[in-house]
Amino acid sequence: MPKNNIQKLKEEIKRLKESAYKDELTKLYNRHGFKEEAKKFLKEATAFQKYSKRRERFLVKNFALAVLDIDNFKRINDTCGHQAGDEALKIMGKFILARIRDIDIAARWGGEEFILALIGANEDDAYNIVDDIREKVAETKFKCGKKTLKFTVSGGVADFVQAKDFEGLFKKSDEALYKAKQTGKNKIVKASEL
Repeated sequence: MPKNNIQKLKEEIKRLKESAYKDELTKLYNRHGFKEEAKKFLKEATAFQKYSKRRERFLVKNFALAVLDIDNFKRINDTCGHQAGDEALKIMGKFILARIRDIDIAARWGGEEFILALIGANEDDAYNIVDDIREKVAETKFKCGKKTLKFTVSGGVADFVQAKDFEGLFKKSDEALYKAKQTGKNKIVKASEL
């Protein structure tokens, strides 16, 4: 097989993998991609929690999870159509990517919900990162025809102190998100405060 055909096949495989793991709209991982990437770090953080006394040199000692949800997303779509909703999702993706490190993992979990795995972060670190994203989103305006729209986001954060596996960590973060929504929206809640 000629070299240029091999190169084309490699590029096509890369493109297909990207489309299977990434959300086209936000440029973040999708749910499947997030789970695949997070597995690597969860294993290390879980091992540290179990064997911290026996092993001193762990690369990942903690792991924080943040769940974010755009407030009143249906209203954005109802006001200006799905293009406005898509623009809000793109804005979220842009601010998330600008704020997290290369090692961190962020995904559009579904609809208007996002999830961030902050490698090595504790709950306070996660809170500061996610609250910064929340503030930037709340300050941002975008055009929809002749209208100017703004939106807010709520979130919940937890780390491995609150849970010992992904499911438990997600549950704690999601409960904190629910509390943020219940108590007025446009805020971030720590699972440790529930």
